[in-house]
Amino acid sequence: MTTIKRHPTLLSGIRSLLTPYFYHVTARTLIDAIAQHQIVPVYQPFYDSQTGLMAGIEVLARWKHPLYGNVAPDTFIPLAEKHNLIAMLTHHLILQVITDLQHRIHLFPEGLYISLNLSPSNCLDPRFESDTVALLQKLATRHVQLIIEITEKHPLHVTPQLSEWFAALRRSPISIALDDFGTGYSNLAYIHALDPEYIKIDRLFVSQIGEHGDLRLMESLIELAKKMHLRIIAEGVETQHQADYLRLNECDFLQGYYFCRPVQADELVRIVNQGERTTPPNTGWLQ
Repeated sequence: MTTIKRHPTLLSGIRSLLTPYFYHVTARTLIDAIAQHQIVPVYQPFYDSQTGLMAGIEVLARWKHPLYGNVAPDTFIPLAEKHNLIAMLTHHLILQVITDLQHRIHLFPEGLYISLNLSPSNCLDPRFESDTVALLQKLATRHVQLIIEITEKHPLHVTPQLSEWFAALRRSPISIALDDFGTGYSNLAYIHALDPEYIKIDRLFVSQIGEHGDLRLMESLIELAKKMHLRIIAEGVETQHQADYLRLNECDFLQGYYFCRPVQADELVRIVNQGERTTPPNTGWLQ
């Protein structure tokens, strides 16, 4: 497996320089970027912690800006929300996912999970419902399982109408995951209101798995999930030590740069064709 070296100080410095520009991006600029397919889906696999095999993919977004190159979603997603364009953007991404995968889905594992991020702005959007139905129909030959990730970085006001919307999701072949669990607006009331099947443990807690890390919160989150019969996806896994710890503590799925960075569809297919597992050869992790 190729080791990916990241330079967080350099990257954060570049982002800080670009932030003033993107803060003033107009709705028209963003609409044009969506229409011109500058904003595209990328896919980050997550893996079964016990077998090491690919279990699913999370759909993320990147803006291929003609001047500034790849722009991270934490820069342009808030803009889409600010300009009430998140529903349009999500619609575009789902259609592109269908285009990317429908003629290649036979190459993927049976029962592949596909995980989509849901903004509160998408809730109650009828186009989102029709798009997800179309996605499941187009990829039905591999019995794809759809997971909707609800982020906890923004408040979600659970009204009776919204509760019924989520109840309808649960009656469909769609599962719910609480993303960024343990951060932001996360609380037990969300678990009660949304009745998720999965939680995603935030990278903030995964990063504590190390020589001098404080594991008390991580251990509490894992214990809570098990008591509530929730399956666990740990994100932000960057070292073998973290992967070993999470596997031994029976986290169900693992995701992060240690395994695979977000990639475009062609690279994802190459990874699937090579049958890559979650560990480099000769580490002995799954032996």
